[in-house]
Amino acid sequence: MNRRHILLITIMVSLALILLTGIQAYWVRSAVKVREAVFQRSVAEAIGDVMRNLEKTEITRQINKNREYNNLLKAIDSLDYLIYLETGKLPKNDGSSGFHYQRQQHWDEIFEDNQWKMVKRKDSALIEYPGENENLIENTELSERARQLNRKKAFLLNQVFDEMFNSPFAPNIENRVTYGLLDTLIYKALNSKGIKTEFEFGVLSEARKIMVVEKNPEIRAQLLEEGMFFPMFAGNGYGHSSDYLVLIFPNQTRYLFLQISGMLFISAGLMLLIIISFAVVIMAMIRQKKLSEMKNDFINNMTHEFKTPISTVSLACEVLNDPEVPKTEDLVHSYIDIISQENKRLGVLAEKILQTAILEKGQLNLRKDHINVHEVIADVIHKISIQVEIRDGSISFIPEASDPIIIADKIHITNVINNLLDNANKYTPKKPQIKVNTENINNGILISVSDNGTGISKASQKKIFDKLYRVPTGDVHNVKGFGLGLSYVKFIVEKHHGEVSVESEIEKGSIFRVWLPAGFDHD
Repeated sequence: MNRRHILLITIMVSLALILLTGIQAYWVRSAVKVREAVFQRSVAEAIGDVMRNLEKTEITRQINKNREYNNLLKAIDSLDYLIYLETGKLPKNDGSSGFHYQRQQHWDEIFEDNQWKMVKRKDSALIEYPGENENLIENTELSERARQLNRKKAFLLNQVFDEMFNSPFAPNIENRVTYGLLDTLIYKALNSKGIKTEFEFGVLSEARKIMVVEKNPEIRAQLLEEGMFFPMFAGNGYGHSSDYLVLIFPNQTRYLFLQISGMLFISAGLMLLIIISFAVVIMAMIRQKKLSEMKNDFINNMTHEFKTPISTVSLACEVLNDPEVPKTEDLVHSYIDIISQENKRLGVLAEKILQTAILEKGQLNLRKDHINVHEVIADVIHKISIQVEIRDGSISFIPEASDPIIIADKIHITNVINNLLDNANKYTPKKPQIKVNTENINNGILISVSDNGTGISKASQKKIFDKLYRVPTGDVHNVKGFGLGLSYVKFIVEKHHGEVSVESEIEKGSIFRVWLPAGFDHD
């Protein structure tokens, strides 16, 4: 899959994700609007319950007030009876005083021949009182008593008049409700509807253009701009209400989102999963493309590397088999040596391919044994020193580890050291100066290989141990290789439960460090 196909797939999937995100955003917005409508309807129903409770309270207040009137009238009625007892005369109620009241007890009055008799029904018994000839009031004390009763009656009548004519017909709203009463009723009504969020309210008198009941004057402007208005006592018989309960919910948006938080989290999780999956697929495609390119480079390099020694061996064989070429001892020995060197070169290339197979399978059977790391390093240095000296370079070995014995696979550890030294030689343009030293730390041995080569950038240091990765050098490839050496090093070291790291700067060389445990004894 080429770069254009990957770019096309990325654009198509990105557009699909954008469209899906837009659909999710539209769904969330619609869900919030639905929740808002349900919320407002529930609030309206709750406030309707509040208004009904207020009207019930108002009716109860009116009933209690009527009871007070009735109690006053009963008291006046009782005083009339007491005045009768004192004076022997019935009170006049002909309307001349401008006041009419209904007797609270049932009296029957009978007049016959200037003789009268009054009968009061009480507990189904009849009590008769004497007529005019049997007058009970004749002395001065009883007349004074009658005047006291009349004064008390006048006081009660004044109280009735004051209640009836001085009290407003429709009292102001602040005299009918209190902030505490409204707060309690609203809280209970909202909770009964499942609305459990903070609220603020006030009572607005539209006629007077003022907020007559409020707790916090600082939110008055917010109440008037954002509040929900509900008329108060609209059906109490006083006419059209000009008083409104104004209600706001400061945290309404957050409350509504919390109502759908479950679906929001699920939706966001699915979107995140899709985005992550898309990113993983794209990264896998890009990595697969790079791996394909590296494998193509590997095949091309391998073909070239194999072609050169094969051609050389083939040419030497042709010369030796050609009857026209004189076969002197020096000539034969020279061509046999060439064939031997190229054969060794083919063996090294075959070993590289074997390393590739090991890395591909990811499985390796180690042949564990006690080995002396110093001896392994010295042997590798002896074999590679000729190549370094040809380039006017040198290799120095400083064995500082007091205990160089570890349990490991000698062949693979030898390959690890050889790869590190070979890289140090190949990636140093002129006069390679390679240093190898060892030391015992953390119950193991640390092997350090330093050079004065071209160095490795920070970005490449993160990938240098990846399979088939080669440090980019533009279009010029002066150093031959397959990009397997360091990935093989990491694989073998980790199989021995060790660690490998690199420290490098451009044009200042590199230091590779390999730590191997002394007592490694794992499969």
